[in-house]
Amino acid sequence: MVRFFYFGETVVDSTGEACMFPLSSFLGAKRTGSAESTLFFKSRNGEATSDLVVITHTGYTHNKFTEEFVHFMQVNQRNPFLTVTSGDLTTGTANFVTWKITSTAVTTQS
Repeated sequence: MVRFFYFGETVVDSTGEACMFPLSSFLGAKRTGSAESTLFFKSRNGEATSDLVVITHTGYTHNKFTEEFVHFMQVNQRNPFLTVTSGDLTTGTANFVTWKITSTAVTTQS
C-alpha cells in the first residue's frame, strides 16, 4: 500500500499551498531555526532541487518535533493518508497531527 503525507498551509483558501507526497519521497528533516524544521521531499516534477515543507513548532526543539513526527508515521500503519497539517488556528479549524506544530509553509518546484 502506498502511503501519503498531506500538508496544507493554515490559509490554503487564499495561498493555494497544499501538497501530498508519497512517504517514499521523504528525504529527511533539518533544523532551520530554534522553533522551525524543514522537511525535504523528492521534487514532484523531477527537478534536482527538493520540495520543502517548513514546520514551525514554537516551544519545542527540532528533536522533539522529529520524535513526534516519526511516532506519527509508526502508529498509523493502516491509514494511507497521513494528514500532518490542515486548517486554520485562528478560526479553530486547525487539524495538526501534533499540538507541537504551530504553522506550516509548503514550497514546491513549479
